[in-house]
Amino acid sequence: MASAEASRISEARRDAVFGRWVVFSPARSCRPTDLKSHSPAGPLAPPKPSCPFCAGRESECAPQIFRVPPDGSLPWRIRVIQNLYPALRRDVEPPPPVLPEGEAPPDEPGERAVPGFGFHDVVIETPRHDVRLWDLDAEGVGDVLLAYAERVRQLGEHPVVKYVQVEP
Repeated sequence: MASAEASRISEARRDAVFGRWVVFSPARSCRPTDLKSHSPAGPLAPPKPSCPFCAGRESECAPQIFRVPPDGSLPWRIRVIQNLYPALRRDVEPPPPVLPEGEAPPDEPGERAVPGFGFHDVVIETPRHDVRLWDLDAEGVGDVLLAYAERVRQLGEHPVVKYVQVEP
């Protein structure tokens, strides 16, 4: 019988009818629900007590990948961290190369499920939970876009990564 941990590991599964690959990630259902998006309460709203993404609560987050500015002696404006509830996992063995969509070797049906290897990071665009991207000035938006571009560049250097999707 599979352990509870093994049953929570994500997989890439191939649809037997259409040959398309989808990500199946049961662990995503364990995410906290109190972090769902909420309307800004105003420029002077205090940080939400349970928000691990606000400044001062960095220890409650997953490991940091990088921050802006990189100098740790200055307050951060943007942080890129690992996701505590990733749809894809960096700690599993990457699957063998996948054939183009819908194709399988002629003598075998092909894999129907492979480990859900990949990267699923979080970009914290501002140290305040009540500020959204559209609230930032042009320079702030530019810095956020540069942070996304830097992470895409980093992932593009990984030998197994073939595709990067950004969801701001």
